[in-house]
Amino acid sequence: MNGSGIWRGLGMGGAVLALVAMVYAHLAPGGAVSPMSGLISDYALAEDTAWALVGGTLALAAGCLWTAYGLARTDPAGSAAARVLLVAGALGLLLTASFPTDAAPGVVSITGEVHRWSAAVVFTALPCAGWLLGRRGPGVALSAVSAAAVALLAVFLAAHPGSLTADLIGGPDYYGLIERLLLFAEIALVFLAARGVRGQSDVRGQSDVGGQSDVRGQSDVRGQDGQGVVRPLLQRPAGAGPLRPGVAVPAQPGPDGLQRPREPIGLGSV
Repeated sequence: MNGSGIWRGLGMGGAVLALVAMVYAHLAPGGAVSPMSGLISDYALAEDTAWALVGGTLALAAGCLWTAYGLARTDPAGSAAARVLLVAGALGLLLTASFPTDAAPGVVSITGEVHRWSAAVVFTALPCAGWLLGRRGPGVALSAVSAAAVALLAVFLAAHPGSLTADLIGGPDYYGLIERLLLFAEIALVFLAARGVRGQSDVRGQSDVGGQSDVRGQSDVRGQDGQGVVRPLLQRPAGAGPLRPGVAVPAQPGPDGLQRPREPIGLGSV
């Protein structure tokens, strides 16, 4: 496995571990946290699921960092903005794991404030990074997942208790579900971003496998242009007789009335 393959595997592995840990955190408490109205951060307050939530958060942060590192090695110029956003998302994940949320209905401590704002950085930076990377890649999956994450983030903010539109749209009844969909979308986003890390050797290998026929076809075209079309024009027909000497053209009067002989024309004069 080459260098880009290692970074790609580590980034994808971090996203997969995060998915497994989050699924376990949702299944382990046995209904202690409502999947419809409870926040994901509430799993960190329970002893059975705290380690899973923190471990999954750290795994996702590692996936972001490995993806950014792989992009820095394989595409340093074109992925600069996306790398900054991936690193910002990783730092936000580290802060959310280090500063747990408050158990109270509202944020009442500095720790809760750090957790809330770092989560906002994660939910904003990762979709933007995925959108930038999706524009550069040949596939549309990353761009589609990034757009879905942005739409889910808008709905989550509108439905979150305390927002101006929460009561109008009945947000407190389902804002936890929207946050879970947003989280899983961003895990998929990191997975797809890591999968898109390709080095020069990977691109060369793909061109060698699928591009030999194209090269051969281009050489055939060049052969037709250089020889297959011009050569028949230069060759004489098979039944043509020998070249005859040029036929003299009678002299024509010039502008001053003098007769000027002209050079014979024909194949023999070439």
